[in-house]
Amino acid sequence: MSLPVAPDLDPSPHVVAVELVAAPTKVEILSGHKSRLAAYSNRLPGPVIRAKRGDLLKVHFENRLDAETTVHFHGIRLPNAMDGVPDMTQPPVAPGETFDYEFELQDAGLYWYHPHCDTVAQVGSGLYGAILVDEPDEPAELGDETVLVLSDVSVDDEGNLLPVASGAAAVVTGSEGNVVLVNGRVHPTLDVEGGRRQRFRVLNASRARSFRLGIAGRTFLKIGSDGGRSEYPVVVEEPVIAAGERLDLVLEPLTEETSSVELTARPISRGLPLAPSAEVPLMKLRVVPSESPPSAPLPDLSREIAPIDAAGAEEVPLALMMQEADGLWTMGINSVPGTDAPPIHAQVGSTQVFVVENVSVYAHPFHLHGFFFQPLDPEGNVIHPIELKDTIDVPPLETVRLAVTYDDRPGMWMFHCHILDHADAGMMGMVHVAP
Repeated sequence: MSLPVAPDLDPSPHVVAVELVAAPTKVEILSGHKSRLAAYSNRLPGPVIRAKRGDLLKVHFENRLDAETTVHFHGIRLPNAMDGVPDMTQPPVAPGETFDYEFELQDAGLYWYHPHCDTVAQVGSGLYGAILVDEPDEPAELGDETVLVLSDVSVDDEGNLLPVASGAAAVVTGSEGNVVLVNGRVHPTLDVEGGRRQRFRVLNASRARSFRLGIAGRTFLKIGSDGGRSEYPVVVEEPVIAAGERLDLVLEPLTEETSSVELTARPISRGLPLAPSAEVPLMKLRVVPSESPPSAPLPDLSREIAPIDAAGAEEVPLALMMQEADGLWTMGINSVPGTDAPPIHAQVGSTQVFVVENVSVYAHPFHLHGFFFQPLDPEGNVIHPIELKDTIDVPPLETVRLAVTYDDRPGMWMFHCHILDHADAGMMGMVHVAP
């Protein structure tokens, strides 16, 4: 179950240097069958990049695919030139070529990396991995930590990768794979020590799928999300994680009298016309005798997060739309596809409130590159517990308000639906942050 960590090739204490290679590989997903996929450094998912807040991260990327690609570092506050968006922040990396990414890690939390070229196909082929940025003074008693990368893949009965679904219906519903994976495996088993608290750092790296997580008779303590720990923890019975989001969950210790429990993906619907998904067993937690002392009580997990003052901030209306005419679907924001839309204009140091209205009957996880936002209530007040978010699910026919302050990183920044089929079909736009 443990994901390998990318080797740090720099001996400096505050520099982490890793190599990532995107290349074809073969992985056993279905028992007895090898699936030919693409992956980073021959791993599904790619190796975890692990560092500390304040470290300088250097990523030497090599493209051994037969198509151009990039690497986008989802959720990380980095310079615009390092954002991995082809033709907007960098040229695409051609087959056989390399690109060097370098930026300081300003925030602790769980992030991830994936391509931003032909995204549905490339992510669907296995190109994704986690980035775990530790807080240097993180409390030691939170629990035995496991990174869980949730995803899915589309394969036939012999493990052959299926082509990207085409046609209006497939684009509208989004590419959900027929095989669900946890850390690249089907229904794996995690051994947990009796009496030891578990901390699950969860990433949804799927193209479209949402997960409603549950363990029979148990609740979770949600202590954080996209941008690290929240203002304070909350108890949740069935935490939901949309495509692109992350969760930081604590599970109180299982006793040695409990042989095992199942972490399950419970039914959830991503749209009013869609039936709820089938229940899927994700992972077995098998209790083994403890070789460590029982977990101590949790420390105070409150975190001071300054609320964004949105009083008088410019409101930016963003209507997420899907229009059908003569059997063809057009997706966009404010009635135009992203490729035809003028950018939103902002200044370094300014604050805006995105009023994101979902006028469609399908849910859309809204993702902003490069910056965190804070959700607001309808009156414009920050919602507690305060969270630093870069991705948030916008339910059908509902509106969310998101406050964002632009720090000193000018450039053209993308926002889009993280159902990747929808982004590729035009549900995206840009904000130009001027110096």
